[in-house]
Amino acid sequence: MPALEAHLDTPRAERYLAQLTSHLGHGPGGLKVLSTAADELVVDLGTATWTVRATGDQLVLRVEAGDQAELEQQSERVAHRIEQIARRDALRVDWRQG
Repeated sequence: MPALEAHLDTPRAERYLAQLTSHLGHGPGGLKVLSTAADELVVDLGTATWTVRATGDQLVLRVEAGDQAELEQQSERVAHRIEQIARRDALRVDWRQG
């Protein structure tokens, strides 16, 4: 299954994870939270799975999809959402093959 990962350096990783967990728990846009833990969130994007982990001073993002086209589309969606909530810290998502 194709996958992309991004590692964002931020001392606020846990804060961003908590914010995403709270926001996505309401199921905006048909998203479905599959799993939550103290340091991880797993979200069903419909055609892909998005995992967010807080590890010390990093927010780790992973998107997996059934094909490359869906992976590209969903990774853009995830990057946009992260960059919106982290605009004050100017975080940018730089995807790498995972």
